[in-house]
Amino acid sequence: MALTEPSGLAPADGVGAEGQARFEAFRRQESGLILLNLAILAGILLVHVLLMPALGHPSRLFFLVLGGRFLMQTVELLVLQGGRHPWSPSAIYVYERFSIWANVAFAFLLSVLGGLSGMQDAHYIVLMVVPLVAAAFRFGPWGVSAVAGTAGLMTIAEVWIYFRLHPPPEASEYVEAANTALFYLVVVVIAWFLVRQLSREQRRLRASLDELQRTRDRLVQEEKLSAVGRLAGAIAHEIRNPVSMIVSSLALARKGELERFEKEGMCEIVVSEADRLERLVSDFLAYARVKEPEKGEASLQTTIGYVAGLARARAQELGLVLTVDAPEESRVTMDPFQVHQALLNLVTNAFDATPRGGEVCLGAAPLGGGGASLWVENSAGPIPEEAAARVFEPFFTTKSQGTGLGLSIGRAIALAHGGSLELKANEPGRVRFVLTLPGPER
Repeated sequence: MALTEPSGLAPADGVGAEGQARFEAFRRQESGLILLNLAILAGILLVHVLLMPALGHPSRLFFLVLGGRFLMQTVELLVLQGGRHPWSPSAIYVYERFSIWANVAFAFLLSVLGGLSGMQDAHYIVLMVVPLVAAAFRFGPWGVSAVAGTAGLMTIAEVWIYFRLHPPPEASEYVEAANTALFYLVVVVIAWFLVRQLSREQRRLRASLDELQRTRDRLVQEEKLSAVGRLAGAIAHEIRNPVSMIVSSLALARKGELERFEKEGMCEIVVSEADRLERLVSDFLAYARVKEPEKGEASLQTTIGYVAGLARARAQELGLVLTVDAPEESRVTMDPFQVHQALLNLVTNAFDATPRGGEVCLGAAPLGGGGASLWVENSAGPIPEEAAARVFEPFFTTKSQGTGLGLSIGRAIALAHGGSLELKANEPGRVRFVLTLPGPER
């Protein structure tokens, strides 16, 4: 249970994030105390209904006060739980004090009414325990002392009123009342110290959590900077090679002693490396600028069929068998264009990794909650362990002409959908990448 800090002064008005947290803690505590009080009141009413012949017949005023307090507490609970907006600190301050002193007054009034009905041993004064516990949570030392002292005095006063109406007085009843007042004092002191201890532990825990959050933020920031550094280094490395080839080829082409066909060869190298540079930049932009998906319902079979149609000619050219496994009637919420792009990257990688005569399978299956699992599997493999651990890193590739961004783009698309892209199987003769798409948000 979260603890609110006791205070003897009313705080200033205004509700912010801290005020919201204070109100939530106050609402939980106060609701628990009200539920405890309602259970006690219901128990008292039930006991009187079932054991009325043995206990006697209380006055109508007794039941009226009992029922009225039950109704009042029920309304308070509904107001606490039903409010959409947090109370201001001043409203919390006023209600805390009102509820405690109302419970003190009610316990005294019910005890007096019980005595007026001739029930000397009803002991309704023990209802003072509820406001005493509440005071331990809400008040400082002076407030707790005031409530405990008032409860003790009212306990003795209730005995005095009873014997004024039903003489002669009995000393044992006064002794019992004094012991009850002492019991109240012990209870409230123990409760107050326990609450203070819990409050200190809560503050210590909150400070530890804040420090942990700050440390995590620093680590995240450092990791981001490190990732940016690695990415910048990879970009520089990938761009430097084609630029170097272009510069050296142009330098050679400018020399007058080269034959015409040699100059044409240099120009072809320039064009080829320029194309490579363009692909690199295009892939990087696709990786860095994955847009928010424009989601809509799409058929899994249509999605898989479209990608297979685009890839089938390439599969035949490479001498590979491309198989399709997709359900006929199943729809999922996604951005079809982005998912096509991710699947095409996976299929292209599978083609490059599979030797002639091998098989590549493109499939999908629905998942619970409206999601789907889409996969690309090839009959080659396995991917070496050191490479498998890095396949999703930007610019990591084992291909001589690859940019190393295909899997990174696919994973970025999956994350943008709230899903994932993972290497699910990596064994001899079977490598499977799985793109998981979640169901629609409810």
